[in-house]
Amino acid sequence: MPAHMYNYTIPALLRGLGVLQSYLDKMRAAVDAGQCTGEELLQARLADDMLPLGRQFQIACDNAKNGPARLTGQEAPWFVDNEQTIGEYRYRVENTIAFLRTLTPEAFEGSQARMIDQSYRRVGSAMAAEDYVRALLLPNFYFHMAVAHAILRYKGIRLGKSDYLGALPGLAPRPMTSSTDGPPVRFLTQAESIEWLAGRGLREVPTTDEPGNSYFQFDLQPLPVRLSDLIGSLMEDLGEFDGGLLLLSDWIWDDEYEGDPTASYREAQKEARPLNEAPGLLLDKSARQDAVALLTLLVERKWTGQLYFASGATTLRIVEGDRVHVYTVNPEAERLVRYRLVVSGGDVLPI
Repeated sequence: MPAHMYNYTIPALLRGLGVLQSYLDKMRAAVDAGQCTGEELLQARLADDMLPLGRQFQIACDNAKNGPARLTGQEAPWFVDNEQTIGEYRYRVENTIAFLRTLTPEAFEGSQARMIDQSYRRVGSAMAAEDYVRALLLPNFYFHMAVAHAILRYKGIRLGKSDYLGALPGLAPRPMTSSTDGPPVRFLTQAESIEWLAGRGLREVPTTDEPGNSYFQFDLQPLPVRLSDLIGSLMEDLGEFDGGLLLLSDWIWDDEYEGDPTASYREAQKEARPLNEAPGLLLDKSARQDAVALLTLLVERKWTGQLYFASGATTLRIVEGDRVHVYTVNPEAERLVRYRLVVSGGDVLPI
């Protein structure tokens, strides 16, 4: 039951790291308002024999990355512990989040039977994985979160219990609904697709020097990870998916042995027109998994196409299934994608 250990750890750690991000944002706001200096906050402590606030952030991140790495038998990223500014501590938290997002439920296969060596804390014994999570990993992580909260309150930063709890899930899951009256996926002709882009002020092929935009590229193949998992993770790194348009521009298959690889998908959406008549797929924001599945198909088939986020914030262009070009206004995207690729065995390519 790998999903059991994944669900027990990763969502809780990601939520807590998000809380630490919000604390760092409040610290930055206090410094900008002249309430204190960043160094004053990061060196603050509740008692002389306690570790300062900066170390609370460092140790919380170490717990969050090292614990799941031990459970899955993977190598966690190594941090130098040389942060000196609020921005550098935020970078550490973001890198920790990026690592956790590379871990899938499948990575936890066999974790319940794993014994966790305790020599890292100078104890000559091992703990069963579930005992480790319940008695050490999560309590230790929450301890450093709580101490960071207390130090910030002590220094006059306005925080309450709601800040510590962070964003809570609803009491019951709400049914997924579309943001339009139509189906979550609709098919457009080439002309309709161009009209959709023009109505949002988007270029069919973005320029690399658009003001305020970041442009970078990387190769998706070959990487020693499951393609659909990697694409799903990369979509998260690029920002919130609010719907968009996937426009296929170059494709081929062997008519002698197979039909249109998208035919079954089109039939499921009650679309009778073939790919050459309707190469655009308009995706509602509820169709994120459809976007991941379609991008995976595009890469596997070595086709060319573009995914335009409806907000206009990001365009993802895949050329012949190998090279990926990203145009985005998200200033954090390249760093998050670069880290994702590094832990997956690849890297962002020089332009």
